[in-house]
Amino acid sequence: MLRLLMVSMVFLCAPPAMAQEYPSRPVTVVVPYPISGPADIRGASRMTKTYKLMAANAPPAISDTLSRIVQQAIRYESKYPVQLERQPGGATTRGAQHVARAAADGHTLLLASNATMVLAPHYAPGVGYDPLRDFELVAPLVDMPFVLMISTGLPLQTLERLMSYIKVRPGEINYGSSGDGSTGHLAGELLRRAAGLDMVHVSYNGGLAALNGLATGQTSLMFAALPLALPYLNNEHLRALAVTSSQRAELLPDLPTLTESGIAGVEVAAWYGVFAPNGVSSNVIRWLSDRIGESVNEAATRSHLLALGLEPLRSPLSHFATRIYEESERWGPLLKAVRIPARNAS
Repeated sequence: MLRLLMVSMVFLCAPPAMAQEYPSRPVTVVVPYPISGPADIRGASRMTKTYKLMAANAPPAISDTLSRIVQQAIRYESKYPVQLERQPGGATTRGAQHVARAAADGHTLLLASNATMVLAPHYAPGVGYDPLRDFELVAPLVDMPFVLMISTGLPLQTLERLMSYIKVRPGEINYGSSGDGSTGHLAGELLRRAAGLDMVHVSYNGGLAALNGLATGQTSLMFAALPLALPYLNNEHLRALAVTSSQRAELLPDLPTLTESGIAGVEVAAWYGVFAPNGVSSNVIRWLSDRIGESVNEAATRSHLLALGLEPLRSPLSHFATRIYEESERWGPLLKAVRIPARNAS
């Protein structure tokens, strides 16, 4: 009787989702980024000699790497296929709109970064979704610091010299980024305000195009994502001065942080995570979170991500959700202050 009672209690306490198998059909992971590949400032195929050399050394697209990890993590314990569906456009907001309107059953997921969930809603009015209202966090994936890089055309070796150089040339120095409202743009604005600089922002069509602009002297500095910066640290046209993380990057132990270099308040990092439409059951979220988290932090995968300049995350969902909220509260006013008038997500 005791054994029978214990078995009965197991079934009574089993989560409701256990009554229906998940996944019960193919899962789609929406990737709101274009297929990786070089593009110049106009997004055309014309490339300078310098750009061709840089493109040949370009690292794999972060969205490609992470989406395949997520795909394999879910597929490993599912009898149904997991599809990667690219939906670029609107600076990643079109894909987010699609997932926000999808059925809340866990079969449509979104690979998203802080650009989609924090920056775009404040910088681009009318994105068509509310990150806090329309999405459930499924799994944090990776953190990604940025590197302050300058053109070697500037005869400068330290951040202190760079600040002095810019201050005596108000309005003459351009800084590039991968796009309006990007993390690199945000970091540049934070530096400009923290150091009292008068610089002009130049928006490019992607990080590689922005690096090309820096290498060819169109701009004087930029904040490049660490995975993008790594292949070009020894490039004759580029020089790294500092990292935006709170601690020195493991791959660049000799490169100081901005805080160490005397500039406080510019600690920024991009991140990636997986999201589902609001309303997905907690049991489905737990199933996905466990499998994706285990896959990202598996030893071989972790080593691969670290080598690319990505820091795998182990944060509990509640902690990471709090981080997203706090970043939104922190960066929202600044993003609204610097956004281009009448800009929209379309």
